[in-house]
Amino acid sequence: MAEQKTAQQFAQEQYKVVENAAGNAMRVWADLATTTTEYSFQAFEQGLRYNQELGAQAEKIAQEALANYRQFYQDGMKTWQGYMQGVNELVARLSKN
Repeated sequence: MAEQKTAQQFAQEQYKVVENAAGNAMRVWADLATTTTEYSFQAFEQGLRYNQELGAQAEKIAQEALANYRQFYQDGMKTWQGYMQGVNELVARLSKN
C-alpha cells in the first residue's frame, strides 16, 4: 500500500509540474500577445502622426510655392507694364515728330 501511495503522490507531483508549466506558458503567451498588440498600436499611431506631420509640411511648402509664384507673377506684370509704358512713350514721341 505504501508503494501505491507513493505512486499516487508521484502522479500528483507530476500533474502539478505540468500544471505549473502550462500556467507559465499561458502567462508568457498572454504577455507576448499584450506586448505585440501594444507595439502594433504604437507603430500605427506613430505612422499616423508622421503622416500628419508630413502632410502639414507639404501643405506649408505648397502655400509658400504659391505665394512665391504669385509674387513672381505680380513682379513680372509690373515689369511688363513698365516696359509697355516705355514703348508707348517712344511711339508717342516718334509720332509727334
